[in-house]
Amino acid sequence: MNITKSKLAFVAVVLTVLAGCTGTVTNQAGTCSTDYLLVPAISIPAIIGACDTAK
Repeated sequence: MNITKSKLAFVAVVLTVLAGCTGTVTNQAGTCSTDYLLVPAISIPAIIGACDTAK
């Protein structure tokens, strides 16, 4: 039973860390925004150029 509790605790910590590293980037005009996980530069919308986001 302790193993399952430790696994659940580990999953909870991982999800908490990942949730803390998310965000949204909006272009200068405010007409488009993209969400990212960990790093905005390697998000799929940024890679395919979904929005004209300025840094």
